Amino acid sequence: MYERFFGLADAPFRLTPDPRYLFLSPKHAEALAHLKLGLRESSGFVCITGDVGTGKTTLLRAFLAGLGPETATAYIFNPPLSALELLKTINGELGLFAKTRSRKKLVDALNVHLLAQREAGRRSIVIIDEAQALSIDVLEQLRLLSNLETTTEKLLRIVLAGQPQLRALLLHPELVQLNQRITLRWHMGPLSRRETVAYVLHRLRIAAGGDPPPRIFTRPALRLVYRISRGVPRVVNMVAHRSMVAAFAAERRVVNAACVRQAYREIGALPLAAAAPASRRTAWAAAAVGACLGVVALGVVALAWRPELRLGGASESPAPSAVATPAEETPAPAVAEVTPPPPAAEPAPPEAEPAAPVPAADPAPPVTPADEVERRLASLDARTSERAAVGAILAAWHVRPLADDEAADLAQVAARRGLEDLRLVGNGNMLRLLDLPAILELHIPGADQPRAVALTGMSDGRSVLVIDGSPTPVDAAFLDRHWFGAAHVLWRDFEALGRTFGRGWHGAPVARLQALLRRAGAYEGKETGQLDAATEAAVRAFQRARFLAVDGRVGRLTRIVLYAAAGGYPRPALGASS
Repeated sequence: MYERFFGLADAPFRLTPDPRYLFLSPKHAEALAHLKLGLRESSGFVCITGDVGTGKTTLLRAFLAGLGPETATAYIFNPPLSALELLKTINGELGLFAKTRSRKKLVDALNVHLLAQREAGRRSIVIIDEAQALSIDVLEQLRLLSNLETTTEKLLRIVLAGQPQLRALLLHPELVQLNQRITLRWHMGPLSRRETVAYVLHRLRIAAGGDPPPRIFTRPALRLVYRISRGVPRVVNMVAHRSMVAAFAAERRVVNAACVRQAYREIGALPLAAAAPASRRTAWAAAAVGACLGVVALGVVALAWRPELRLGGASESPAPSAVATPAEETPAPAVAEVTPPPPAAEPAPPEAEPAAPVPAADPAPPVTPADEVERRLASLDARTSERAAVGAILAAWHVRPLADDEAADLAQVAARRGLEDLRLVGNGNMLRLLDLPAILELHIPGADQPRAVALTGMSDGRSVLVIDGSPTPVDAAFLDRHWFGAAHVLWRDFEALGRTFGRGWHGAPVARLQALLRRAGAYEGKETGQLDAATEAAVRAFQRARFLAVDGRVGRLTRIVLYAAAGGYPRPALGASS
């Protein structure tokens, strides 16, 4: 469309996973190194996870493109629904017999093929993309395939790649053996500001066919692309592409910040705060930019198989659906994936200026070396770390500390202090949305059990953990490596709204809800105490703006975010939304 106009030979920001455009940020380079190491070692599974849109598929395609004829590959990008489909797909990809419904015949054929490949000095690898969609039965079949081995090596290399939910899925009690066989793990997060600018210039350089990259984006435009995308490559591509279309339509050969704002509006995402009129309703809508772009049914989908972090040694139990009936709200763990949104837009520059080279990085905040943090956590026993984490969270809420003889069962500890315990499985961006301190379960190398820490602060590139009473700043990569998503968040139902309710409910809690919605700018009606169609519409609009599950029901997650939006309550915060 605009390639010739900008002097390019190719469209630089297509959403297809073209390996030519692979940008090796430190995170992506490390993930690629893990893939290559897993191919050489053949000692277990490789697990690569990444947030939505961070380039997992492009990385896998680039890895496959770099393999020579000595490696046979089975790349599965549409996860099979059953163990039989898995075997048939793998055999088919490797050119083997697959027209049978007998698992034994399929496995026998695969085993014969793998032994022959080994004798010929060839390797075989199975890569499964979107592996978070696999069932437990299919994952167990994969584990059984890893039993195809000689006395010295595995015959089949297996790579699992997927979204962050995959890490939580692998914690299922039935997958203990599989989880223990994952010898290489890596998580890819979003790009930093400097990496985002380098990413845009890299794609322009490839599209132009050589160095130097064409000077198309102004420096303010590149900063705004990062602020909008928060470093998620897929969103960067969307915004950069639409920005170039906007400049092309205006016959401008340079993309400035105004083009980026126009592109963002045309994409149809959240409204830019700078474009919103200064009224109460639109002020609330602008505040909703603090919600997370692309949340997938936050808090509504609770999986029955999900293991729960239960401090104090309580046994694990399956969690029913988190969508509670009017009679009872079931405390099931919430499962969500969140991508951070853009903050308010920067003022448009007076005139477009040529894009500058990669700007200098912001000074890195001081963090504690990862090996030192690991040593400190490993030196604590699990019970000590639990009690210290609980104590830090209670201190953040300014409530009575944990008594010496009080068990660290969070549900009971919270209830005795007028708080509630929300168990969840998510990621850092969801914690930023809730903006409350949390207890995280960390998996430390060499430790016999997970260690609990209190998360009391989050900002770009670092988090603050309280370890045995001592605040400890760590970089984002530390949590990527050691936190698989299990967390507890303590919160308070300040207005005593009670159990989950929805359309048709009435009484004082509904009146208090209506007052809360008005304070948040989401409701202009009267406090009737009736959850009528207008009130339900206000609840849905609030949930939609904050990217919660849009069901019109007032549950725990809706309340936590609503109390934060209404303001005026004594609650600690992570500082992520400030």
